[in-house]
Amino acid sequence: MSELIVKYPDRAADHFPLGRLRITIGRSARNDLCIPDPFASRVHAEVRREGDEYLLQDLGSANGTLYNGATVESVVPLTPGGRIQIGETEIIFNDGTYNSSMGATMITDNSGTSLPEATIALASGDRTTSGLLEAIDAIEGARTKPEKVSREVATSNRGDLLALISKVGITLLASATLNETLEQIVSLVFEAVPADRCLIMMRDEGSEDLRVAVARLRDRAGEVGEIRVSRNVLDEVVIRGKSVLTSDAQHDPRFASGTVVLQGVRSVLAVPLGVAEKVFGIIYADSPIAEGRFTEDHLKVLTTLASVAAIRVENTRLIEARLERERLERELALASEIQQRFQPAAPPHIVGYELQGISFPCYEIGGDYYDFIERKDGRLVIALGDVSGKGTAAALLMSSLHAAVHAQAGSHDSLVATISAVNRYLADNIPANRFVTLFYAELDPESGSLAFLNAGHNPPLIVHSAGTVEQLASGGLPLGIKPDAEYREGRTQLQPGDVLVIYSDGVTEAVSPTGEEFGPTRLYEVVSRNIEASAAGIRDRIESSLTKFSQGTSAADDITLVIVKRQAEAKHASSGD
Repeated sequence: MSELIVKYPDRAADHFPLGRLRITIGRSARNDLCIPDPFASRVHAEVRREGDEYLLQDLGSANGTLYNGATVESVVPLTPGGRIQIGETEIIFNDGTYNSSMGATMITDNSGTSLPEATIALASGDRTTSGLLEAIDAIEGARTKPEKVSREVATSNRGDLLALISKVGITLLASATLNETLEQIVSLVFEAVPADRCLIMMRDEGSEDLRVAVARLRDRAGEVGEIRVSRNVLDEVVIRGKSVLTSDAQHDPRFASGTVVLQGVRSVLAVPLGVAEKVFGIIYADSPIAEGRFTEDHLKVLTTLASVAAIRVENTRLIEARLERERLERELALASEIQQRFQPAAPPHIVGYELQGISFPCYEIGGDYYDFIERKDGRLVIALGDVSGKGTAAALLMSSLHAAVHAQAGSHDSLVATISAVNRYLADNIPANRFVTLFYAELDPESGSLAFLNAGHNPPLIVHSAGTVEQLASGGLPLGIKPDAEYREGRTQLQPGDVLVIYSDGVTEAVSPTGEEFGPTRLYEVVSRNIEASAAGIRDRIESSLTKFSQGTSAADDITLVIVKRQAEAKHASSGD
């Protein structure tokens, strides 16, 4: 996997894998790659993948980004060994071919002296497995074919026991699923003891409840029927980790419970299934036949079998859990990549304006959406939406919102008609308990005229260069609630020097350690104090204020910002020269 090698002046380098579609780099801890460099902006640069290529882009940083010594003015492709300079921090791009150990020398010892063979002492600390694996290894070399374990194990000699242990080990060596492994264990139980019924109960990870994983009759014919295991026996086996034997259950006081129906059962064996002190299941076997009563030897054999089998069961459980976790991680990474592709690769270049957008999901994927859409008539669509809820469900709805907005933008004569069409689509296609808030605006760059519609979203702010503030609240209900909801359009003007700030509620609802919310007033104050800064600078000041305010409190919602600044006339004129 390609990676970034981050070199620091005072400590060892870090290796950052490029596993995501987009990687933000900066001084803020919200970035994917945080660099503690005083000359780095809080949100400084971005590396993104397009096909097999990785691209570097400066995100309006205060001090700029260098690549191989040249200032990054636009998007530049990364090449193996390419050097990114951010402040005093050097970052090297490695696609797997870059040799980070250049200059190192390898010394080969050509002496003919052989090294002594390494030996490892294995501790046998388990409750019942001490010496068993060694016994298996000892007899495996001499064994040619596993002997069939007689049903009368009680009369078997020590060699038969070792043969059984060996067979358990060999049988369970084969790769199998957890269910297949448990089925194999039940078959071995029937070979080891004269039981008519056998069941294995397992405890799921993080749960105290036992569930029946496998239940079988010896001859597999007919229904297993109801098997009620005494609570006293379960406590003895699962909680205390002890094996239980009764050769006459009808008269055993441990089974004398009014809730237990033994259905003529005479002999019962129950042994723990676990490793060391961790008991995660129980093997239970019974027989109604008086002359087939279980003995102490049967108990020892079944306990031994369970001890050896438990290692395989635990390994299988861990492997399956790891595979499931890896599958979910792959799906989550794919969902995250798809969602990041919905975000603009970069804001459009509009003469006389500075545009910035950024989104920090509080989970791997989020429910916030922002967009810049350039229309054929020269107008610019600016949108920011927030889907109710969080995580995967919200991300799926966000993709529907993205598709609906792109399908309707530019297809209608008015904003009301556009948003009404989006609302009808969402109302027909999202669950009744979900909704979407959306701020949608069309900017005429020539005049600075801004037509907007606010569908239940946090009112964006226009901080005017004269010092006043304007909230854009006109609109109507959130989308997806009523298919025939009515909406109204608002209009305003962006004058030279004015700043439009559109945000999700993750910004104003960020909390301090005492539970106080950041609020729109603090947001206005930050923007008004920094109105002379660039759009990227204002974005960084907002993020910095949020970080200081929250003091490490985890974000409870996605944080998304869109900044639109109309440049002052003097700057506008100079940029046009």
